[in-house]
Amino acid sequence: MPDNWGFVLAAYGLAAVVLIGYWRMLVRQESDLEDRSRLAPSSGHLTPGSQTTSARAGERSHAAPISGHPRPKPDSRDPLQ
Repeated sequence: MPDNWGFVLAAYGLAAVVLIGYWRMLVRQESDLEDRSRLAPSSGHLTPGSQTTSARAGERSHAAPISGHPRPKPDSRDPLQ
């Protein structure tokens, strides 16, 4: 077992490097999303619940809905049998 401690330490070191890199990527994505959300209202993007007059008049929009369709709860469906 003492001969394997080098491999154990290397595995822990590699895992630490990967987790730190992943954490930094998540922090960077979070800051990018915060920057976009700060810029969104001033750049003319629609926020949830806001619609233009053409969308209220019944014209189709090419933008996907923000909320989407909620999934039904599994117990609310009838069984298949």
